[in-house]
Amino acid sequence: MRKVTFIAVGVIAALVFFQNRYRVINFILGQNQIRHYFIHLMMRIPFFRNKFIQQAF
Repeated sequence: MRKVTFIAVGVIAALVFFQNRYRVINFILGQNQIRHYFIHLMMRIPFFRNKFIQQAF
């Protein structure tokens, strides 16, 4: 019974997160330090860096 409850709560939490995913992402990336770290991390990946440079120039 405990396992079923745990799975049900997990599914409901995933559904709520999925419905509000853009609101959550905007809240997280609204923090300056987190946004700076995220951009720094993405610029280290060649695919994203090349796409960004092509759009910027």
